[in-house]
Amino acid sequence: MCGGTNSGIIRKVKAYVAETGRAKKSIFSIGDKGTVGMQRPLPDLLKVAISEISTPYNYPTVMAISEHVIRAGDSSDKITLFYNEYVSAISANIRQVDILPRKRFLDTLKYGKLYEMTLPDKNTGNPALYELYVTSNLWVAFLNNAASEQSARMNAMENASKNAGEILEGLKLQYNKARQARITMELIEIMAGASAL
Repeated sequence: MCGGTNSGIIRKVKAYVAETGRAKKSIFSIGDKGTVGMQRPLPDLLKVAISEISTPYNYPTVMAISEHVIRAGDSSDKITLFYNEYVSAISANIRQVDILPRKRFLDTLKYGKLYEMTLPDKNTGNPALYELYVTSNLWVAFLNNAASEQSARMNAMENASKNAGEILEGLKLQYNKARQARITMELIEIMAGASAL
C-alpha cells in the first residue's frame, strides 16, 4: 500500500548511479523492498542487504545495522544515505545525505577542539563519536521513512474506503432502480389483469 514511497527511493538510487557512474560503487540495502528493487537493475552493485527487520524499529536495532554500515564503508570515500523525509500527511521528500567515512571523520576531529577531554582519551572517544554519528543519521532516516510509510498507508486506506463507499452507493442506486422497475412491472401486470376481467 505504500509502494510509491519505496519505488521513489529505488528510482532515485538508479538515477544517482547513472549520473555518477557505476565504478567503485556498492549498494547497502536495508529492507525487503529495497533489496528486491535493486536486485534486477543493479545486481553487480548490491553487496549487502539486510531484510526482515522487525517493527517497530528501536535504537539498538539501528545500532546493529550501523555497525554493518561502518564495516562496509571503511574502504569507501563517501557514504550516501537515501530515505524518505516526512513533510506532512500527504507528502514526503526523498532525501540524500552524505555521511563521512571513518577515516575522514577522525581526521576532521583532529583539528577540532570542542572541549577538554581527559577520560576517555581521544583514541577511545573519537571512534565512539563516529559510531554515534552514523547511528544517529540512520535513526533519523529510519524514523522519517517509517513516518512516510505510515502516512502513505493511511492515505491509501482512506482512498480505498472512499472508493468502496462510492461503489456501494452506486450499487445501492442500481439495486433500487431495478427493484422499482420490478414493482412497476408487477403493478402494470395487476392492472392489466384487472382490466381484462
